[in-house]
Amino acid sequence: METSFNLHGIELLSFSLLPEPPAGSKEKQLSYEFNVQQEQKTNVDKQLVIVFTTITVIQSGYTLPLATVTAACGFGISSFDGTLTRQTSGEYLISPDIGQAVSRVATGITRGIFYSQLRGSYLQDCILPLLPGE
Repeated sequence: METSFNLHGIELLSFSLLPEPPAGSKEKQLSYEFNVQQEQKTNVDKQLVIVFTTITVIQSGYTLPLATVTAACGFGISSFDGTLTRQTSGEYLISPDIGQAVSRVATGITRGIFYSQLRGSYLQDCILPLLPGE
């Protein structure tokens, strides 16, 4: 059975940006590390899968995040009851194909939000590269 989904809504849950760290050697090229975390939940009443995506930017060699964004993307799932499997605990199991598809879309949306939030800051040229599977 082929299942489709549509974007139901997007919400920026949080954004933080530390002040620009003191400049060291101007000749040293700064490099950044990205951490992307996701969590998927269901809203049975609205027949949605909600993907919470958090992206963190850390300067290489440091542990303190320079910037972090968390966004929630809700996806309406056609044939919700036929597509998702209800577990004995009452929670719904999201099939891998739907889970991967909404995860990719949510990552792209959050990447765009993050880019927009960083505009005009010292991290404005810091762009999350494509991830495996995108």
